[in-house]
Amino acid sequence: MEPSYIYDIDDRPPLRNGILYALQWSVIMFPIFITSAALVSKVLRLEPALELRFFQLTLLTSGFFTVVQCLWGHRYPVIDGPSTALLLTFLILAPYGIPAIQGGAVLGSLLLILAVLVVKPRRIIPIMTPNVVGVILMLIALTILPYLSRLMSGATGSAGASAVKFLVSIVLVLLIATLGYRLRGFLKTISLLIGILIGTGVFYALELPEMKTLHETSWLSVPSDFIPYRPILSLPAIIAFAVSYVAVVVNSVGSIQAIANVTSRDRLERSIPMGLLINGVGGLVCAIMGIIGTVSFSLSPGVVLTNRVASRFAVAYSGILMMIAAFIPPFAALLAMVPPPVVGAALCAAMGVQIGAALSIISKGGMEQRDYYVVGLPVLLGTLIGFVPQGLLGNLPQVLQVFAGNGLTFGIISVLLLEHVLMRK
Repeated sequence: MEPSYIYDIDDRPPLRNGILYALQWSVIMFPIFITSAALVSKVLRLEPALELRFFQLTLLTSGFFTVVQCLWGHRYPVIDGPSTALLLTFLILAPYGIPAIQGGAVLGSLLLILAVLVVKPRRIIPIMTPNVVGVILMLIALTILPYLSRLMSGATGSAGASAVKFLVSIVLVLLIATLGYRLRGFLKTISLLIGILIGTGVFYALELPEMKTLHETSWLSVPSDFIPYRPILSLPAIIAFAVSYVAVVVNSVGSIQAIANVTSRDRLERSIPMGLLINGVGGLVCAIMGIIGTVSFSLSPGVVLTNRVASRFAVAYSGILMMIAAFIPPFAALLAMVPPPVVGAALCAAMGVQIGAALSIISKGGMEQRDYYVVGLPVLLGTLIGFVPQGLLGNLPQVLQVFAGNGLTFGIISVLLLEHVLMRK
């Protein structure tokens, strides 16, 4: 049975509703942007002013390319944000300095743009069988488990893990799921936001938030030095980013295929090349600015299925909110004040629905013995990557680190090998 939506992919919700949907998306995605920016800033040892610039530009580019993708690129309800593969490459190349990273990222993004213009990415569509798409949907949910566990237990930043926070977050997951099932009409479409507001109230009752950051930030701030350095060409950086952009392609195609299978597959032939082209252009712009290139985020299907709102315009509104937050620090600080366990609970509820959708896609045509391997092994291996001890993969060559350090990419490659090569019918 195909999912039915209150607002379909090309429907335009009323502006007041669209703003609420955008808030849901923004609150869920904000911690991911903060984590990415903070991690790179720490490794590159940026001064506070440069760290703020990095975060502002991350918000600005993520919001801008979300709007571009939703309206003119792949035209699906998918958020764009910093690529995990490119983030890992930033960390690996930190000793070479920002100019070398910029140069490598510029060449990598240009290679992606050239590949899209020369090769026909629509040929990818036939290899995305129900097994492959179902595995991708499950991997998206399962490979963020380490991140989810830290969020739900409150083990973020300087705060330590708390059993009480974790248990309250689990209860909140069940509440959000119940709201998503029991509510009807408009209230159903904001079940995540209702759960987030209830959870925030509960956590603030347990522990009052720190308001210092909100009061001390200026009302308007424009990022300085859009182009921090002149890019330089370094062979290790060029090779590392060329490989990373292969991972970006795998991730982006997987994300587009995943959302297409829960919304509409009719536009796939155009969406894949256009989505990849915008990823390349976005990567080029971000490279010149010295920040992480964008990719279509893979966790979008879970949020769409939970809220029953598949409108790409609702996601575009979220992109606009992120761009506003880049220039208005108090608004960004307000979004960041939602307690991490609440964000983790909302994500957990959305990812649970996504796993259910994956099982439905895989089982639709029946399963044979080979399918148990084709589906089970990539899911297990991709999830396992997230629990590998930190630093274990540090001694591997850079090429292998980019793939072996990303559970989603590793799992997608594994299912493609099993489905079309090793266990091909």
